[in-house]
Amino acid sequence: MLVILALTALSLLLSQPAATLPPAQDIAAAKAWLTRLQHLSFATNREYCGYLGYMPDGTIAFSDIVRGGHDGCTPVLSNPDLILIASLHTHGAYDPEVPAEFPTSLDISSDLREGVNGYISTPGGRLWYVDATSAVAIQLCGLRCLPQDPAFHAGDDGKLRHSYTRRQLRQIEMLD
Repeated sequence: MLVILALTALSLLLSQPAATLPPAQDIAAAKAWLTRLQHLSFATNREYCGYLGYMPDGTIAFSDIVRGGHDGCTPVLSNPDLILIASLHTHGAYDPEVPAEFPTSLDISSDLREGVNGYISTPGGRLWYVDATSAVAIQLCGLRCLPQDPAFHAGDDGKLRHSYTRRQLRQIEMLD
C-alpha cells in the first residue's frame, strides 16, 4: 500500500510541468512596481497593468501603466525598444464575492498567448508569478508581502496552494 501511495505521488509530481522562477532582480522590480499601484487599485477598484522588460542596454524598464476595468486590463507596449519579459497587473480592490487571491486561468492563458511570463498582485497583498513556459502560477510571497486592501478579509478564497496549473485553475473556476 505504501509503495502504491509513493508511486501515485511521484506520478503526480512528474505529470506537473516544472516551473522556473525568475531572476531576483526581475522579482524585485515587479514587486516595486506593483507596490506603487496597489493603493491606486484599491481606491479606484480597478485593475492596473503594464509590462516589465529590458532596454537594449540591459536596464530594467516598464511600459506605460494602463488603467483597466473591474475585472480585466490590457497592457499597451508604448516603447518598441522594450524587450518584454513579463506582464504585470493588480487584481483590484477586495470584494468578498470575487475570488481574487490567486491568478485566473485567463491570466495564464493571456501570458501564454503573448509569450511572456506574468506577475499578479492581489487585494490581500500576495505576489504571484506566471511561468508561461509551463503554464504554472507560483505564489512568490503571501499575505501583506505587498500593500493589502484595508477592507480585505483573509480566508474568503479558502486554503490556497503554493502553485496552480492552468488546468487546476479552470477546475476551480468551474466550481464558482
